[in-house]
Amino acid sequence: MLLYLYAESPVHAGASDSLGVLDLPVQREATTRYPVIWGQSLKGALRQAALDAGLDELVVPVFGSPVRGSGDAEVELSAGRLTVGDAQVVAMPVPTLQRTFAWVTSELALYRLARKYARLGTSGLPQPSRIAPEGGVAASSTWTGTGSAGNQVLGPCLVELGDAPDRLLRHWAAQLATDVLGGVDSDAPLVALGDKLREDLLAVGSDVMPILLTECTEFVARVQLKEGKTVQHGPFHSEYLPSETILAASLTLRPMPPTGGLTTDDAVEFLRDLLHDRLIQVGGDETIGKGLVWARLLRAEDVKPVPDPTTTDDTVEAGR
Repeated sequence: MLLYLYAESPVHAGASDSLGVLDLPVQREATTRYPVIWGQSLKGALRQAALDAGLDELVVPVFGSPVRGSGDAEVELSAGRLTVGDAQVVAMPVPTLQRTFAWVTSELALYRLARKYARLGTSGLPQPSRIAPEGGVAASSTWTGTGSAGNQVLGPCLVELGDAPDRLLRHWAAQLATDVLGGVDSDAPLVALGDKLREDLLAVGSDVMPILLTECTEFVARVQLKEGKTVQHGPFHSEYLPSETILAASLTLRPMPPTGGLTTDDAVEFLRDLLHDRLIQVGGDETIGKGLVWARLLRAEDVKPVPDPTTTDDTVEAGR
């Protein structure tokens, strides 16, 4: 299964160490420095979502038993049947000088996403375009043009996006709008954002993406107060993935044992009820409204490759 997470509020999946003046950074990959939510963190959040929904009887078969029982007594351990992969960044919003913000992705992020679709057995999706390390491409003509019109300010970077929209990225934008936000005929809570995602998805090169993923996260200075409203600790600085960030993780459900009284179909329906078009909590700072994400769970039969919108438009134009 493929799990999409769409940030309703800023998300803080905390790392173990501080980074310079940043006391509470988000989790990042060691090699790419892309933000990530590690699989163990995400699995704990999904388990808690199931407990909050009152589905206690299904938690142990799917997620496994807790390490400790009540009163820290030892309990018999059993592995859950669900394997949760890392939630990797698909696209992150960055501030721009037109249309307020755009979603930015990269060749690497789309290649990773294409591999997740391949695990589902989905065919018909394009390979990402090759992008110059310092350049970028756009999904719509809003962001392209000759001369200075093709130079766009993305966060702290000035990026050349070319003279014309990129056909492959336009195809990916249409697929993401359908799979992440819901198709045009869907009643998914995010479907109204589909047109913006189709227009405002940009892909940037390998030199630009790490800068945007570092400089365009949110940094918040906080203090901890004691009685009398005086500062007890702080100020300390927390980092958040901004609202509208899109992440994706692969989930694998192994067949349920025949003696457990719960079938694999039961477990799949349990996960669909828990995670499809549902608002769940991921990461820290829950009491101040952080970490709310919309979840969308897709199986192979749920994914319908969107026709190449450029080819469709060309066909319509030729008919006219």
